[in-house]
Amino acid sequence: MRSVTRYAAAAALLMFHASAGANTALGEINIQLYGNIVDFTCVAEGSDSDKTVPLGTWPTKQLRTTGSRTQPMPFTLKLTGCPPGAASITFSGKADGSDNSLLGLNEASDATHVAVEIRDRDKTRLALEQASQPVTVDALGNAELAFYANYIATADNPQPGRADADATFMINYN
Repeated sequence: MRSVTRYAAAAALLMFHASAGANTALGEINIQLYGNIVDFTCVAEGSDSDKTVPLGTWPTKQLRTTGSRTQPMPFTLKLTGCPPGAASITFSGKADGSDNSLLGLNEASDATHVAVEIRDRDKTRLALEQASQPVTVDALGNAELAFYANYIATADNPQPGRADADATFMINYN
């Protein structure tokens, strides 16, 4: 009985090998799998992973002409568990229809000709999908990145209404 089992197993193995060879004759498919294994990964500290940045209530006369801005409101993102080196942030979201470097208002908003401008720590515009200036990660794996956000008129005479925008951010290791 043992020899029958061995022969059956050997026959099955040969059939598998023959069928695998038959598939190769039809064509070869190359699959590349890649990634990284790291000791550390940064995470946003607690409340920073779902942050709300109040931009305030502003009269339309503050935004009367294209390019007019409201006062920039500061906010920070605190990262923990980062690898040694530096970290930066890349914001993404719905781009404004007239300037894709600006964050467009979400569907619940009814204000018009207004977008949200995100600025880096030195108050220069940080376009969507562009990495911020890197900051050094401290010896404990922590980093704090400072930003500003404000409304900006994308056309003359914007119309009043709710003006909310949604952004996500990606942490970059430098």
